[in-house]
Amino acid sequence: MFQAIATLLLALVTLIIVDKISKKKRCLPPGPASYPFIGQLLSAPVSFEHVEYKRMSKDLKSDIISLEFLGNTIVVLNSAQSANDLLDKRSAIYSDRTLAAMVEHEQLLNWRDNVSLTPYGDRFRAYRRVFNTWLNKNASTAFQQGHLVNTRKMLQRLLQHDGKVMLSKTLEDELSAASIMKAAYGYEVTSPDNSYVAKIKQVDENLTKSFFPTQFLVNIFPFLVHVPSWFPGAGWKRTAKEWRELKDEVIEDTFRWTKTQMDNGIAEPSIVRAYLEDLASRGDTSEEKVDIIKHVGISLFGAGTDTTATSLEVFVLAMLLFPNVQRKAQEEIDRVIGPSRLPEIDDLGSLPYVSNLVQEVLRWQTVFQIGVPHTCSQDDIYRGYFIPKGAIVIGNAWAISRDETVYVRPEEFNPDRFDDPSVPPAPAFGWGRRKCPGIHYAQSLLSIGIASLLATFDFTMAKDEEGNDIVPSVEDVPTLAYRPIPFTCVITCRSAHRRRLISDSV
Repeated sequence: MFQAIATLLLALVTLIIVDKISKKKRCLPPGPASYPFIGQLLSAPVSFEHVEYKRMSKDLKSDIISLEFLGNTIVVLNSAQSANDLLDKRSAIYSDRTLAAMVEHEQLLNWRDNVSLTPYGDRFRAYRRVFNTWLNKNASTAFQQGHLVNTRKMLQRLLQHDGKVMLSKTLEDELSAASIMKAAYGYEVTSPDNSYVAKIKQVDENLTKSFFPTQFLVNIFPFLVHVPSWFPGAGWKRTAKEWRELKDEVIEDTFRWTKTQMDNGIAEPSIVRAYLEDLASRGDTSEEKVDIIKHVGISLFGAGTDTTATSLEVFVLAMLLFPNVQRKAQEEIDRVIGPSRLPEIDDLGSLPYVSNLVQEVLRWQTVFQIGVPHTCSQDDIYRGYFIPKGAIVIGNAWAISRDETVYVRPEEFNPDRFDDPSVPPAPAFGWGRRKCPGIHYAQSLLSIGIASLLATFDFTMAKDEEGNDIVPSVEDVPTLAYRPIPFTCVITCRSAHRRRLISDSV
């Protein structure tokens, strides 16, 4: 065993040397200092990558940078222009994925068919056809009534916190999970402790952890996958087996629930039901087609809940730190809608400041700061720089949303910036053929959620024992997606009449 590992390590080092020599004459984008054998490994960030990449970009005076180590090439795009030029305009060759061994290998998590991670090819195109059919801009309107119902149920549950100190995570759990489960499976979440939701969240968390090289060395040295699970220090293989089994269980159980409802003739409208009915009408119920909708259903929850739930937390955080914005948005809602009813979907087009506020939430603290990296599928030249086939290409959405030449005083939460038509929305949903297909669904849910919260509640800072404001931090915890450090706030219904409107709304 040890001899085999030593041989593999020697082979790896040899490949790295040969690869380095072969690329000497190629002009990669600027990068930090490189060292023999390890390349730029010492400069590769292990946490808060978005911040470190932006710092490197500033130090190197280049919006596009690169790092090479252990046979890998990473290219980071820190400007809107470079990201749009490559990930949008050249999406035909920048839409592939490079999967971490922990995620891909059949002995580990075995999730190569995850919608967000599957390589560019027939399977990916099949997923996109499903999304383009049931989540395009027009089709997404079918879910708007569900958005409204779940939003008002959220308002009702929040009444129990009226005038009290509330944890930010409370709001996070109130809306997104219920809406996604209803849309994907026709399943109604009636409790925050729902077992399906808890298991899906755990699967999503496990998947996120599987990306980190610092947690699993097999992502750096893939040959370690051949180490037996009984070998000392190989507990990660047993962890992978547990995670894989939970993932498979959740995918099957959620799908089976909807299928059983259909068989009994009581299934509510949902994407899974619509897809299966379409297959049946065409006489095409192959195992491959059914497997596609199983993965689509579970992916909707993972991607949708992260964006919506965290964005609602960001919204509350912004209202606490920028109370003038809260007042201005409420004044617009009071003027357009009045105090005698709750916001409807049709009202959103008449609330330009609230619309700008939603865009600013997505920009100010971008949820997917670097997102899932793209992979270049063929050698390319950009601005004279060589980008090799297989290079991992990262769009630094956080850096782009902090570009001072585009967003004046980017640390400030200022919805008015979007009154200028030359100021683009932040790339909160990605780029090109890998852009989030649920963008219309997510924006609709987030917009009616935020408008309804502003119409009915005031958000203020909690106080400490001496009566001083407990000022929340905008710093985040080190994960692949932005997640604010948990904070508290006081949520207060704006009037007794609005309390009655909420109570009678569903």
